Amino acid sequence: MGYLAVGGDAANLMFRVVNERYLHRRPMLFTTNKPLAAWGLVLHDPDLAEAILDRVLERGRLVELLGASNRTRHLKRAGADRSTPGEVARISGNHWPDFPEPTS
Repeated sequence: MGYLAVGGDAANLMFRVVNERYLHRRPMLFTTNKPLAAWGLVLHDPDLAEAILDRVLERGRLVELLGASNRTRHLKRAGADRSTPGEVARISGNHWPDFPEPTS
């Protein structure tokens, strides 16, 4: 949540989904790179965002992951594993390619 821009009616739609699942005690899982205080800005409606969070957090758990991104964890060790000086590490993937990638 918060990674891509959402339309002006996003809060209404999300509230309907969350409220329905809340009333029927159904599980929900959210991942976001935004702090909870920013949900009002993301959804373009601070009041509905607060109502959504109220329902989600009443029975839910907040798990906050801190530290470096898991997607880029290989970059630190990639530099140490390079055999050719000056070779640029790939941004994605955990292993060096079998064939060198073309560079411009």
